[in-house]
Amino acid sequence: MIKAAFFDVDNTLYDWPTETFVSSGIEAIKRIAKKGVKVFICSARPYASLKEFGVFDLGIHWNGVISNCGAFVTLGRRTLRNLTMDKTKVRKLCRLAKKNHLTMELVTARTRFLIAPGDTFLENYHGTYSDSVPPVHPYLGEGVTGALLFAPEEYDAHVEKEVPGLNLYRFHPYAVDISEEPHRKGDGIAYITKELALSRDEVLGFGDDVQDITMGDSAIFVCVGNGKEEAKAEADYVSPAIVDDGLTVALEKYGVL
Repeated sequence: MIKAAFFDVDNTLYDWPTETFVSSGIEAIKRIAKKGVKVFICSARPYASLKEFGVFDLGIHWNGVISNCGAFVTLGRRTLRNLTMDKTKVRKLCRLAKKNHLTMELVTARTRFLIAPGDTFLENYHGTYSDSVPPVHPYLGEGVTGALLFAPEEYDAHVEKEVPGLNLYRFHPYAVDISEEPHRKGDGIAYITKELALSRDEVLGFGDDVQDITMGDSAIFVCVGNGKEEAKAEADYVSPAIVDDGLTVALEKYGVL
């Protein structure tokens, strides 16, 4: 019996081609929540971005949130994980960005901010993702779970040389995620399933992208039909696309609906 389900946001709940949350998927989640299945967000987005994007305004009572790809994990009102970076390394990253006239987004457990005003690299990134632009203020020693440097790929080598020991994940021509440890959604799910004493066979994880593959470490991994081929290849099940009621079909397959 499935007792919990974890949902990615972009291209899993939200359809970027139509720029809408897919109503059939949202209604399916509401239905399983009423049946007692615990439902969770599991996103690469920071918590502040999820809030600004409207994920908490869908009429769904989320039992917890995994944000920043597993670095920040909540269950109800409790924080189970808050994986932060060494402050010395964060300061070095800030100096590197400013030296090269770049801006960078720093992410804390529930907030995010830019260390300098936006530039053409940031504008290009936000033109792709239509995300809101965070406020600007200097780094003051906050607990940072990760950084998002807005720069071309050529700057990755500068980061690796000047601030060694960091994990870089480039997912956009002008943006690279930076963390001290690799962030894995499967690790975030494991924190919650351990707390709830759930086995992998009692948990579903829905996603579409390469970063969602690690969901399969701790849950039955469902890749939606509009997902990337790399994710489909690692999935336990590939559902129809989300605009073709993919979430509903998968939940019916696993006996949740």
